[in-house]
Amino acid sequence: MEGRTEWHKRSREVLRLHLWWVVAFLPILLPIYEVRFRIGPLPTTALEVLLGAIFLFFTIAYGLKGWMTGWQRLGAFRLLILFWSVASFLAVFWSPDAYHGLGLWRAYILEPMLLLLVLAHEFQEPHRRGFLRLSAYALVWAMAAWGAFEYMTGIGIPSPWNVGIGEGRRATGPFPFPNALALLTAPIGAYAFARFVRSPGSVLSLLTYGAALLCALVARSDGALIALLTTGLLLLYLAKPFRKVALAITTASLITLAVFPAIRAEIWRELSFQSWSGRVRVWMWEETWTMLKDRPLTGAGFGGYQTVIAPYHQKDFIEIFEYPHTIAFNVWSETGLLGLIAFAWILLVWLREGRSAGGEYWYASVAVVGTIVIHGLVDVPYFKNDLAVMFWMLLFLSAGRLDYDPTS
Repeated sequence: MEGRTEWHKRSREVLRLHLWWVVAFLPILLPIYEVRFRIGPLPTTALEVLLGAIFLFFTIAYGLKGWMTGWQRLGAFRLLILFWSVASFLAVFWSPDAYHGLGLWRAYILEPMLLLLVLAHEFQEPHRRGFLRLSAYALVWAMAAWGAFEYMTGIGIPSPWNVGIGEGRRATGPFPFPNALALLTAPIGAYAFARFVRSPGSVLSLLTYGAALLCALVARSDGALIALLTTGLLLLYLAKPFRKVALAITTASLITLAVFPAIRAEIWRELSFQSWSGRVRVWMWEETWTMLKDRPLTGAGFGGYQTVIAPYHQKDFIEIFEYPHTIAFNVWSETGLLGLIAFAWILLVWLREGRSAGGEYWYASVAVVGTIVIHGLVDVPYFKNDLAVMFWMLLFLSAGRLDYDPTS
């Protein structure tokens, strides 16, 4: 009996070790959500299967106590996460396709929330968090290398992004559209730059920021590029040793705009939404606002935007997109007014907790939240399998209170 007990104990320790390594390397594996299939009538992805295996083995290794410990360690975010989860779940029931909405809720809300509990349980020690951070960096480096190869050669880029170089070619990486490449890498790059500003000896962090900028450039994502440059400059102003550098960059930028009117005109054209993509977004926002005025509490329901917006769609020469492509309308449409309040509250508490923790947490929370919000003004920085998971991973790494240990 004693030998069997010892064997079970050692088996559980081996399981815990393997589980930890799988989670540590999870950021690199996020793009596998593109592998899609069905298990019986249930549509799923390779990423969801991997997450399901993580949750199963975590339960075997730690039992209900492990989940409860992870929940306790969320500190100030516990009630907010519960609010967000319930509000978004209710939105499933007023979706025009509740079955589809429930599947999206599972992938975008439930699974990332469960993973956050695993992270809170498993990655408290600084060296363990370092492995998770390095894995996220490696993802950006891999995406930058992939995107640069595609941009230079045109190989692997799907239509219509595979035109001649200099004629609008946009790298997509392993994804079907270019913005997906920038959306995933930009907040990680911002987080990395925050660590560099706080600890200038962190060359890997600076290289990761550069790799994220490269992803934005080869994907030709103006939103990601503006977000990375804006938050980067803000961080330089926040960090006293870099304020002269920030002032020099600002001065040089203003002089450049004054001396070169063509550059000034092009920047204004993009910022004032006069380009084709800008006008398309303005049209989407106008139609979405009309819809939301009719459904202010419920929005369109989870996964219901394309169906619900159809009667409001007047610009029939453009397609109906999956989301309205601005962060407030994205969240409001998908999760209703309560979901929008919960999401905004999470972002504010994220900043508050980072400020309270101080040091690298403050810099990192400003960088990540700033990048998500700025890029989110013109895109969809959350409602995708990889983005939802990375959102909560970065919250875990940058909001200081999440390393709270209730047993200490």
